[in-house]
Amino acid sequence: MTELTPDVVYPKRSSYPMIVNFQNAYVTAEFNDTECSLFTNEDNDKKTVLTQLGDIVYTGEEESESIGKTLLIARDRKTGKVRIIEAGHVELKPVIKNDLNASQLLETSGLELSRKFGSKKQKKQMEQREKLKMNVETVTQQVEKTIANVSVDQLDTSNYENITESDDFYVPPINRTATSVEDVYDTKKIINEDDFEKILSEIEDKDCSEEILPSIQVIVDKNPTEMQKVYGIYASCLAKFFTATMRDINKKTYHICNSSVTLNSIIIQNFTTSINNKRGRPAEYKDKAFCHFVVLLLLMNNFKINMDTVCEVMKIAPRTVLSKVRVTGATQIKQGDKSVLHLKLPLQVKVFKRRK
Repeated sequence: MTELTPDVVYPKRSSYPMIVNFQNAYVTAEFNDTECSLFTNEDNDKKTVLTQLGDIVYTGEEESESIGKTLLIARDRKTGKVRIIEAGHVELKPVIKNDLNASQLLETSGLELSRKFGSKKQKKQMEQREKLKMNVETVTQQVEKTIANVSVDQLDTSNYENITESDDFYVPPINRTATSVEDVYDTKKIINEDDFEKILSEIEDKDCSEEILPSIQVIVDKNPTEMQKVYGIYASCLAKFFTATMRDINKKTYHICNSSVTLNSIIIQNFTTSINNKRGRPAEYKDKAFCHFVVLLLLMNNFKINMDTVCEVMKIAPRTVLSKVRVTGATQIKQGDKSVLHLKLPLQVKVFKRRK
Protein backbone atom coordinates (compact mmCIF):
# COMPACT_ATOMS: atom_id res chain seq x y z
CA MET A 1 0.00 0.00 0.00
CA THR A 2 1.33 3.42 -0.93
CA GLU A 3 2.16 5.55 2.10
CA LEU A 4 0.34 8.88 2.14
CA THR A 5 2.40 11.86 3.20
CA PRO A 6 0.74 15.27 3.72
CA ASP A 7 2.41 17.88 1.57
CA VAL A 8 0.41 21.09 1.95
CA VAL A 9 -2.62 22.04 4.05
CA TYR A 10 -4.89 24.68 2.52
CA PRO A 11 -7.13 26.41 5.13
CA LYS A 12 -10.19 28.40 4.14
CA ARG A 13 -9.47 31.69 2.43
CA SER A 14 -11.71 34.14 0.59
CA SER A 15 -12.70 31.32 -1.77
CA TYR A 16 -12.58 27.61 -1.12
CA PRO A 17 -14.19 24.37 -2.42
CA MET A 18 -17.79 23.65 -1.46
CA ILE A 19 -19.32 20.17 -1.17
CA VAL A 20 -22.89 20.39 -2.46
CA ASN A 21 -25.78 18.08 -1.63
CA PHE A 22 -29.16 18.44 -3.36
CA GLN A 23 -32.14 18.00 -1.06
CA ASN A 24 -34.35 15.08 -2.17
CA ALA A 25 -32.18 14.55 -5.27
CA TYR A 26 -28.85 13.15 -6.40
CA VAL A 27 -26.44 13.76 -9.26
CA THR A 28 -26.48 11.30 -12.19
CA ALA A 29 -24.16 10.76 -15.17
CA GLU A 30 -26.33 13.17 -17.19
CA PHE A 31 -25.44 16.07 -14.92
CA ASN A 32 -23.63 18.90 -16.70
CA ASP A 33 -21.53 21.64 -15.16
CA THR A 34 -23.52 24.77 -14.42
CA GLU A 35 -22.68 28.24 -13.20
CA CYS A 36 -23.28 29.12 -9.55
CA SER A 37 -23.63 32.44 -7.79
CA LEU A 38 -21.84 32.79 -4.45
CA PHE A 39 -22.91 35.36 -1.85
CA THR A 40 -21.42 36.17 1.55
CA ASN A 41 -23.50 37.05 4.61
CA GLU A 42 -21.82 40.11 6.16
CA ASP A 43 -23.20 39.27 9.61
CA ASN A 44 -21.72 35.77 10.00
CA ASP A 45 -19.40 35.44 6.92
CA LYS A 46 -21.30 32.35 5.77
CA LYS A 47 -21.53 31.59 2.05
CA THR A 48 -24.81 31.19 0.17
CA VAL A 49 -24.82 29.23 -3.10
CA LEU A 50 -27.41 29.88 -5.82
CA THR A 51 -27.78 27.94 -9.05
CA GLN A 52 -30.44 26.92 -11.57
CA LEU A 53 -30.99 23.48 -13.08
CA GLY A 54 -33.60 23.52 -15.79
CA ASP A 55 -36.61 25.43 -14.48
CA ILE A 56 -35.75 24.92 -10.81
CA VAL A 57 -33.69 27.32 -8.72
CA TYR A 58 -31.62 25.80 -5.91
CA THR A 59 -30.17 27.75 -3.00
CA GLY A 60 -28.66 27.04 0.40
CA GLU A 61 -26.46 28.52 3.10
CA GLU A 62 -23.18 27.00 4.21
CA GLU A 63 -23.63 24.79 7.26
CA SER A 64 -21.82 25.72 10.46
CA GLU A 65 -19.05 23.42 11.65
CA SER A 66 -19.05 23.70 15.42
CA ILE A 67 -17.61 20.23 16.12
CA GLY A 68 -15.22 19.48 13.25
CA LYS A 69 -14.13 20.59 9.81
CA THR A 70 -14.77 19.25 6.30
CA LEU A 71 -11.53 18.29 4.56
CA LEU A 72 -10.75 17.16 1.00
CA ILE A 73 -7.66 15.05 0.23
CA ALA A 74 -6.01 15.34 -3.21
CA ARG A 75 -3.44 12.59 -3.84
CA ASP A 76 -0.50 12.57 -6.26
CA ARG A 77 -0.37 9.01 -7.66
CA LYS A 78 3.33 9.16 -8.51
CA THR A 79 4.77 10.61 -5.30
CA GLY A 80 2.08 9.46 -2.92
CA LYS A 81 1.91 12.93 -1.38
CA VAL A 82 -1.45 14.42 -0.58
CA ARG A 83 -2.84 17.91 -0.20
CA ILE A 84 -5.39 18.55 2.54
CA ILE A 85 -7.89 21.22 1.51
CA GLU A 86 -10.45 22.68 3.91
CA ALA A 87 -13.90 22.88 2.32
CA GLY A 88 -17.43 23.94 3.17
CA HIS A 89 -20.67 22.01 3.00
CA VAL A 90 -24.00 23.27 1.75
CA GLU A 91 -27.36 21.62 1.13
CA LEU A 92 -29.22 23.10 -1.83
CA LYS A 93 -32.99 23.29 -1.62
CA PRO A 94 -35.39 24.00 -4.48
CA VAL A 95 -37.11 27.38 -4.55
CA ILE A 96 -40.51 27.82 -6.16
CA LYS A 97 -40.71 30.75 -8.58
CA ASN A 98 -44.05 32.53 -8.48
CA ASP A 99 -45.37 34.39 -11.48
CA LEU A 100 -47.09 37.31 -9.75
CA ASN A 101 -48.60 38.72 -12.90
CA ALA A 102 -50.25 35.37 -13.74
CA SER A 103 -51.71 35.12 -10.22
CA GLN A 104 -53.07 38.63 -10.41
CA LEU A 105 -54.56 37.93 -13.85
CA LEU A 106 -56.18 34.73 -12.58
CA GLU A 107 -57.71 36.56 -9.63
CA THR A 108 -59.01 39.36 -11.85
CA SER A 109 -60.56 36.86 -14.26
CA GLY A 110 -62.29 35.13 -11.37
CA LEU A 111 -63.81 38.42 -10.21
CA GLU A 112 -65.06 39.24 -13.69
CA LEU A 113 -66.72 35.83 -14.00
CA SER A 114 -68.41 36.28 -10.61
CA ARG A 115 -69.64 39.73 -11.63
CA LYS A 116 -71.22 38.53 -14.88
CA PHE A 117 -72.31 34.97 -14.27
CA GLY A 118 -72.25 34.45 -10.50
CA SER A 119 -75.24 33.90 -8.26
CA LYS A 120 -76.82 36.70 -6.24
CA LYS A 121 -74.82 35.63 -3.22
CA GLN A 122 -71.55 35.69 -5.14
CA LYS A 123 -72.32 39.09 -6.65
CA LYS A 124 -73.12 40.48 -3.20
CA GLN A 125 -69.88 39.11 -1.76
CA MET A 126 -67.93 40.57 -4.67
CA GLU A 127 -69.49 44.02 -4.10
CA GLN A 128 -68.54 43.87 -0.42
CA ARG A 129 -64.94 42.96 -1.28
CA GLU A 130 -64.66 45.87 -3.71
CA LYS A 131 -66.00 48.29 -1.10
CA LEU A 132 -63.29 47.13 1.31
CA LYS A 133 -60.55 47.83 -1.21
CA MET A 134 -58.56 50.98 -0.35
CA ASN A 135 -57.53 53.54 -2.86
CA VAL A 136 -53.85 53.98 -2.00
CA GLU A 137 -53.59 57.41 -3.53
CA THR A 138 -56.63 58.66 -1.61
CA VAL A 139 -55.27 57.36 1.69
CA THR A 140 -51.85 58.90 0.98
CA GLN A 141 -53.42 62.29 0.30
CA GLN A 142 -55.44 62.09 3.51
CA VAL A 143 -52.33 61.26 5.56
CA GLU A 144 -50.39 64.12 3.97
CA LYS A 145 -53.19 66.55 4.81
CA THR A 146 -53.32 65.26 8.39
CA ILE A 147 -49.60 65.73 9.05
CA ALA A 148 -49.27 68.96 7.06
CA ASN A 149 -49.96 71.10 10.14
CA VAL A 150 -47.77 69.10 12.51
CA SER A 151 -44.69 71.03 13.51
CA VAL A 152 -41.54 69.64 15.11
CA ASP A 153 -41.52 72.62 17.48
CA GLN A 154 -44.64 71.25 19.17
CA LEU A 155 -42.68 68.28 20.53
CA ASP A 156 -40.20 68.56 23.37
CA THR A 157 -37.56 65.97 22.50
CA SER A 158 -34.88 67.23 24.88
CA ASN A 159 -35.55 64.40 27.31
CA TYR A 160 -34.64 61.80 24.71
CA GLU A 161 -31.23 63.19 23.82
CA ASN A 162 -29.48 61.34 26.63
CA ILE A 163 -31.15 57.97 26.02
CA THR A 164 -28.51 55.45 25.00
CA GLU A 165 -28.73 52.01 23.51
CA SER A 166 -26.09 50.83 26.01
CA ASP A 167 -27.25 48.53 28.80
CA ASP A 168 -25.41 50.82 31.23
CA PHE A 169 -28.34 53.23 30.81
CA TYR A 170 -30.42 51.02 33.11
CA VAL A 171 -28.03 50.89 36.08
CA PRO A 172 -26.08 53.36 38.27
CA PRO A 173 -22.52 54.12 37.10
CA ILE A 174 -20.89 50.66 36.93
CA ASN A 175 -17.30 49.46 36.64
CA ARG A 176 -17.57 46.17 34.77
CA THR A 177 -13.77 45.68 34.90
CA ALA A 178 -13.57 46.01 38.70
CA THR A 179 -11.22 43.59 40.48
CA SER A 180 -13.35 43.48 43.65
CA VAL A 181 -17.10 43.40 44.06
CA GLU A 182 -16.97 46.48 46.33
CA ASP A 183 -15.68 48.56 43.39
CA VAL A 184 -18.42 47.56 40.92
CA TYR A 185 -20.76 50.35 42.12
CA ASP A 186 -19.52 53.61 43.63
CA THR A 187 -22.01 54.69 46.31
CA LYS A 188 -20.97 58.34 45.89
CA LYS A 189 -22.13 58.22 42.26
CA ILE A 190 -25.55 56.74 43.10
CA ILE A 191 -26.37 59.80 45.24
CA ASN A 192 -23.80 62.59 45.33
CA GLU A 193 -22.59 63.88 48.71
CA ASP A 194 -24.57 67.16 48.61
CA ASP A 195 -27.88 65.44 47.82
CA PHE A 196 -27.14 62.75 50.41
CA GLU A 197 -26.68 65.37 53.12
CA LYS A 198 -29.87 67.15 52.05
CA ILE A 199 -31.86 63.92 52.22
CA LEU A 200 -30.46 63.16 55.69
CA SER A 201 -31.44 66.62 56.95
CA GLU A 202 -34.94 66.26 55.50
CA ILE A 203 -35.63 62.84 57.05
CA GLU A 204 -34.02 63.70 60.38
CA ASP A 205 -36.39 63.43 63.33
CA LYS A 206 -39.04 61.90 61.03
CA ASP A 207 -40.71 58.55 61.44
CA CYS A 208 -40.06 56.98 58.03
CA SER A 209 -41.46 53.58 58.93
CA GLU A 210 -44.51 54.17 56.74
CA GLU A 211 -42.27 55.15 53.80
CA ILE A 212 -40.03 52.05 53.96
CA LEU A 213 -41.52 48.72 52.93
CA PRO A 214 -41.55 46.02 55.66
CA SER A 215 -39.27 43.60 53.77
CA ILE A 216 -36.77 46.42 53.20
CA GLN A 217 -37.07 47.64 56.80
CA VAL A 218 -35.83 44.21 57.91
CA ILE A 219 -32.62 44.80 55.93
CA VAL A 220 -32.21 48.31 57.37
CA ASP A 221 -32.64 47.06 60.95
CA LYS A 222 -29.73 44.63 60.53
CA ASN A 223 -27.32 47.56 60.07
CA PRO A 224 -29.12 50.87 60.81
CA THR A 225 -26.57 53.29 59.33
CA GLU A 226 -27.34 56.57 57.60
CA MET A 227 -26.68 55.03 54.19
CA GLN A 228 -28.95 52.07 54.95
CA LYS A 229 -31.79 54.41 55.95
CA VAL A 230 -31.43 56.61 52.85
CA TYR A 231 -31.09 53.60 50.52
CA GLY A 232 -34.05 51.93 52.22
CA ILE A 233 -36.30 54.92 51.53
CA TYR A 234 -34.87 55.24 48.00
CA ALA A 235 -35.52 51.57 47.17
CA SER A 236 -39.01 51.65 48.70
CA CYS A 237 -39.95 54.72 46.66
CA LEU A 238 -38.65 53.09 43.46
CA ALA A 239 -40.80 50.03 44.19
CA LYS A 240 -43.79 52.31 44.79
CA PHE A 241 -43.03 54.14 41.53
CA PHE A 242 -42.57 50.86 39.58
CA THR A 243 -45.92 49.40 40.62
CA ALA A 244 -47.91 52.65 40.37
CA THR A 245 -50.20 53.27 37.39
CA MET A 246 -49.70 56.22 35.05
CA ARG A 247 -53.09 57.55 36.11
CA ASP A 248 -51.81 57.88 39.69
CA ILE A 249 -48.42 59.24 38.63
CA ASN A 250 -50.02 62.02 36.58
CA LYS A 251 -52.13 63.22 39.51
CA LYS A 252 -51.01 66.57 40.89
CA THR A 253 -51.30 65.26 44.43
CA TYR A 254 -49.05 62.24 43.74
CA HIS A 255 -45.64 62.24 45.46
CA ILE A 256 -43.14 59.47 44.91
CA CYS A 257 -41.34 60.28 48.16
CA ASN A 258 -43.15 62.04 51.00
CA SER A 259 -40.21 62.11 53.43
CA SER A 260 -37.69 63.97 51.26
CA VAL A 261 -38.24 66.65 48.64
CA THR A 262 -34.71 66.11 47.33
CA LEU A 263 -35.16 62.36 46.85
CA ASN A 264 -38.54 62.96 45.21
CA SER A 265 -36.86 65.32 42.70
CA ILE A 266 -34.06 62.80 42.01
CA ILE A 267 -36.56 60.07 41.14
CA ILE A 268 -38.64 62.38 38.92
CA GLN A 269 -35.54 63.63 37.10
CA ASN A 270 -33.95 60.20 36.53
CA PHE A 271 -36.95 57.93 35.98
CA THR A 272 -39.60 60.01 34.21
CA THR A 273 -39.87 62.09 31.06
CA SER A 274 -41.73 65.33 30.40
CA ILE A 275 -43.46 65.97 27.07
CA ASN A 276 -45.52 69.13 26.73
CA ASN A 277 -45.46 69.48 30.54
CA LYS A 278 -46.96 66.02 30.93
CA ARG A 279 -45.10 63.45 32.99
CA GLY A 280 -44.37 60.09 31.33
CA ARG A 281 -42.78 56.77 32.27
CA PRO A 282 -41.69 54.88 29.12
CA ALA A 283 -40.89 51.19 29.40
CA GLU A 284 -37.13 51.90 29.36
CA TYR A 285 -37.43 54.21 32.37
CA LYS A 286 -39.58 51.72 34.25
CA ASP A 287 -36.91 49.05 33.69
CA LYS A 288 -34.28 51.54 34.80
CA ALA A 289 -36.15 52.05 38.09
CA PHE A 290 -36.28 48.27 38.58
CA CYS A 291 -32.53 47.85 38.02
CA HIS A 292 -31.68 50.69 40.42
CA PHE A 293 -33.98 49.08 43.00
CA VAL A 294 -32.10 45.76 42.71
CA VAL A 295 -28.67 47.48 42.93
CA LEU A 296 -29.70 49.35 46.10
CA LEU A 297 -30.84 46.15 47.79
CA LEU A 298 -27.62 44.37 46.81
CA LEU A 299 -25.52 47.15 48.32
CA MET A 300 -27.64 47.17 51.49
CA ASN A 301 -27.53 43.40 52.06
CA ASN A 302 -23.88 42.42 51.46
CA PHE A 303 -24.39 41.92 47.70
CA LYS A 304 -27.11 39.28 48.14
CA ILE A 305 -30.89 39.55 47.99
CA ASN A 306 -33.63 36.95 48.16
CA MET A 307 -35.41 36.45 44.84
CA ASP A 308 -38.76 36.10 46.61
CA THR A 309 -38.31 39.56 48.15
CA VAL A 310 -37.83 41.16 44.72
CA CYS A 311 -40.79 39.28 43.21
CA GLU A 312 -43.08 40.15 46.13
CA VAL A 313 -42.19 43.84 46.29
CA MET A 314 -42.18 44.49 42.51
CA LYS A 315 -45.12 42.13 41.84
CA ILE A 316 -43.47 40.32 38.91
CA ALA A 317 -42.59 36.68 38.18
CA PRO A 318 -39.10 35.22 38.80
CA ARG A 319 -38.57 34.66 35.08
CA THR A 320 -39.18 38.35 34.39
CA VAL A 321 -36.84 39.31 37.22
CA LEU A 322 -34.02 37.22 35.73
CA SER A 323 -34.53 38.70 32.25
CA LYS A 324 -34.08 42.22 33.66
CA VAL A 325 -31.57 41.74 36.47
CA ARG A 326 -28.69 40.42 34.31
CA VAL A 327 -27.78 43.93 33.23
CA THR A 328 -26.90 44.77 36.87
CA GLY A 329 -24.19 42.09 36.88
CA ALA A 330 -25.99 39.95 39.47
CA THR A 331 -26.23 36.17 39.12
CA GLN A 332 -28.87 33.74 40.34
CA ILE A 333 -27.57 31.17 42.84
CA LYS A 334 -29.16 28.59 45.14
CA GLN A 335 -28.82 28.71 48.93
CA GLY A 336 -30.63 25.71 50.30
CA ASP A 337 -34.14 25.83 48.93
CA LYS A 338 -34.00 29.58 48.25
CA SER A 339 -33.12 31.42 45.06
CA VAL A 340 -30.75 34.34 45.66
CA LEU A 341 -29.49 37.18 43.46
CA HIS A 342 -25.76 37.56 44.10
CA LEU A 343 -23.40 40.29 42.86
CA LYS A 344 -20.04 38.59 42.45
CA LEU A 345 -17.07 38.45 40.10
CA PRO A 346 -16.99 37.72 37.23
CA LEU A 347 -20.09 39.81 36.58
CA GLN A 348 -23.09 38.42 34.76
CA VAL A 349 -22.98 39.00 31.00
CA LYS A 350 -25.10 41.92 29.82
CA VAL A 351 -28.19 40.52 28.10
CA PHE A 352 -31.15 42.90 28.16
CA LYS A 353 -33.89 42.48 25.55
CA ARG A 354 -36.00 45.48 26.31
CA ARG A 355 -35.93 47.78 23.32
CA LYS A 356 -39.57 48.10 22.34
